[in-house]
Amino acid sequence: MEYKKLDFKNDDELDLLVELQKAVYPERADAFDKSLFRFWYVDNPCGGVISFNAIDNGKIVAHQSFVPELMEVDGRVVRCARSMAVVTHPDHQGKGLFSTLTNMAVEEARQQGYEFLYAITNGNSFPRFVKHCGFSSITRLNVKIGVGTKVEEDGNKTYKRHWTSEILKWRLSKGDYFRQGNHILGNYGHGVKTLMGTLNESLLNDMQLKEKKYSIGLKLYVGLGAKLPWSLMNVPRFVKHSPFHLIFQDLTGGKLPAMTEDNVFYQLIDYDVA
Repeated sequence: MEYKKLDFKNDDELDLLVELQKAVYPERADAFDKSLFRFWYVDNPCGGVISFNAIDNGKIVAHQSFVPELMEVDGRVVRCARSMAVVTHPDHQGKGLFSTLTNMAVEEARQQGYEFLYAITNGNSFPRFVKHCGFSSITRLNVKIGVGTKVEEDGNKTYKRHWTSEILKWRLSKGDYFRQGNHILGNYGHGVKTLMGTLNESLLNDMQLKEKKYSIGLKLYVGLGAKLPWSLMNVPRFVKHSPFHLIFQDLTGGKLPAMTEDNVFYQLIDYDVA
């Protein structure tokens, strides 16, 4: 077994990554292609991916990645990175590869001057991030559905995503989105729209988004720290969805304010890869 840092700038590496993702998620095989990972790992204007991988017999059998982002912390723009697409091949699970690769990536991010790392995790990876890799559990994101669209930041939160015109244009270039006022919505399917985010109107004016005054059908909200209309209700218990655990690791030695469930404004556009 060999551990390698990869930047995925060449097609051979991307082919191996796609092959691994399809092996782990065969029911979603059509969702994975080289353009998806090239978009997030290489084209990201915030910087190239931090990724460590386990290689066995020339194939990637485990993968951890952190994609760079900018976040506002008490009004100061800081460099951070978010974990995504972490997987281990079924034949190599239980060997500690997740923890090994994650801790290697954490140390690399620290060396590169990133101030914190975070992730929105599912039920499988959450305990390993927290128990073995130094991450703290913050809270679960809220998941609601209904007919309202008016979503606003609830007060002035300590942590929130920092968007520039360049970064937002890149983010919106992959997906089917439209604008309604200062809100961005997406097409989820089956008549449901996603409430992707509420952004500064002057920033949105720089985007070339189709605009609609009204949008019919249900709206899906996933996020934290927002004022929500009464018409958005909790998703029923019988509808299965990811627990969306928000986890966090400070890389500054305690210089950052603590992240809590009450001081974060986080939206679907901030992490959703669709």
